[in-house]
Amino acid sequence: MALALAAFLLALLLLPLLAPLANRPRLCAVPSALLVLALLAGAALAARALSTGAPATLDLSAWSPVAQAAPFAFTLTLDRLGAFFLLLLCAAAAPVALYAHAYLQRHYAGWRRAVLWALLPLFLLSMALVLAASTGFAFFFGWELMTLLSAAAMLLDGDSPERRHNTYIYLVMMHAAAACVLAAFLLFLSRAPALDFASLRAAAAAMPPALRNVAFALALLGFGAKAGLVPVHLWLPKAHPIAPTPVSALMSGVMLKTAVYGMLRFGFDLLGPGPAAWGYALIAAGAVSGVLGVLYALGENDLKRLLAYSSIENLGIIFLALGAALVLQAHHAPVWAALALLAALLHSFNHALFKSLLFLGAGAVGDATHTVALSELGGLQRRMPFTGALVLLGCLALVGLPLTNGFVGEWLAFRGFLAGAAAGAPVLPLLAGVLALIGGLSAACFANLYGAAFLGRPRSPAAAAAVEAPRTMRAGMAALAALCLLVGIAPGFLLRPLARLAAGLLPGAPPLLPAPAAALAVLLPRLALALALAAAAALALRSRRSLGARRSPTWACGQPALTPRMQYTAAAFSEPLRTVFARVYRADRRLELLPQGEAWFPAAVAYHSIRTTSFERSFYRPAVQAIVNFARRLGRLQTGNVQMYLASIFLALIALLVLMRLA
Repeated sequence: MALALAAFLLALLLLPLLAPLANRPRLCAVPSALLVLALLAGAALAARALSTGAPATLDLSAWSPVAQAAPFAFTLTLDRLGAFFLLLLCAAAAPVALYAHAYLQRHYAGWRRAVLWALLPLFLLSMALVLAASTGFAFFFGWELMTLLSAAAMLLDGDSPERRHNTYIYLVMMHAAAACVLAAFLLFLSRAPALDFASLRAAAAAMPPALRNVAFALALLGFGAKAGLVPVHLWLPKAHPIAPTPVSALMSGVMLKTAVYGMLRFGFDLLGPGPAAWGYALIAAGAVSGVLGVLYALGENDLKRLLAYSSIENLGIIFLALGAALVLQAHHAPVWAALALLAALLHSFNHALFKSLLFLGAGAVGDATHTVALSELGGLQRRMPFTGALVLLGCLALVGLPLTNGFVGEWLAFRGFLAGAAAGAPVLPLLAGVLALIGGLSAACFANLYGAAFLGRPRSPAAAAAVEAPRTMRAGMAALAALCLLVGIAPGFLLRPLARLAAGLLPGAPPLLPAPAAALAVLLPRLALALALAAAAALALRSRRSLGARRSPTWACGQPALTPRMQYTAAAFSEPLRTVFARVYRADRRLELLPQGEAWFPAAVAYHSIRTTSFERSFYRPAVQAIVNFARRLGRLQTGNVQMYLASIFLALIALLVLMRLA
């Protein structure tokens, strides 16, 4: 196992050396093929470690003199928790790597293509290091590398001021989140001899409750920012849309799950299940993120930004289930806590699949039409039938319809929430209503997405001239769609090892499937078989009947013919819901009158409306303005007087000595 883990990581490390082959016509498929093979081998390794529970350990400290010191030990251990998330990474990334072959050949050339092919395996390697790390130094090495590599990929598509600004926001927020997580780890140092995870587990038992609460709060803030939870979500809708499509799919489908992994590793494994207050904090963050994330997505016209906001919604659902697991464990209901944790883990895996599929579908649409604005699309189902069918399946999975993987995770979350009343946590059943609200809004959002992009008539010449995506792009999307159906129809193969994983994270939980999950694992294959037989019978019956069809033009309300301007737009479809939740959508509006001759008779009226999120307007802008004002006032101290500077240093030294004396 250790040798297999070393071979997998070494393959990801060495694959960038083959990036120049991407620019050679006869060898351009080699980097993609080798990356797919490496990821399939990694998936096999992760599946074996998840099923057997036997950890694989690699001590890389000997390779670096600095790492031999205790704080800088670099050790990797792939246990059940890390193996599950490594399986998630490989299952989502292998189809993305297959898709990337044709996508990068069509959109990049020369050194940009080679650099992006080098960044992809390194980005995957950084996430694999995070998932396999068993020391604080190894964890943060992978964590920071993951941020820097993804930021580098964002800048490959251009160097516009807006792109630099969005990348800067991403880097600032990710480093601030990393500082919070690092501070949470450093709180252990007073009781732990080193930052390896075994020492941290032992030290957590001796930590006072107040210190444990502070560590958990810092971890929630840091990992919550990485997950894009509201209100520390500002970076996510700015960063994901500007990255190349394969990188966007990996960021949303996989990178966000490293934050879920970090929260599980820190809050459930290292600290151990804590008080119910920890669970309620996760529930509050998840509920706000789930509702506001889908509302922000509902008002979006940009397809990739819509999917980015939808990721906030789905991470909110995952954190809702994590919080419910902590609350149920605190109320001594380990079986129901295991069910809620099972829902969180499974929905993490499901989101990696269907969100990667949807981002790849958005990339295929952008490749065919040169735009991802819903107002410029329409009628793509006829022009791109294969891509349209796969995107439809991804939408169905995201809204949680039966026989798709999204249904299984959300159904288990519902059952876990409803069990809260019997377990003595009466707040939890209310979460079923929150999840129902999120599901209903999500259904409206993705009906809007699919209808505006693929149904109706083309709204632009580019949409009317769209062609189907290349074969390897379709193959990557088809692989993800097949996995969505496989998990939705036969979830038992994944639920059983996850039950053993949940039992290891929750003391007292049995390593067997809870009754609702076991029933679902048996019922769904039978339901799928019955529906397949019914569909086959219906097709056979229809083939025996010659049902005549008569075509006639659609009535156009007295107009000679239908035009694209007569159909619903995405904005019109979502307008009723945006009106109901008007306080969430606070637009910056500006009216300009362009006079001609007399001021009372303008030649034209220009109306500008830029939608901003409620948190951006009420939280971030005042905070940034306060910092700027403080910096300006602080700048007045720069008088150029040396005596003033010496006096300031002297006073600061005296204040520091007094503070240390009081402490």
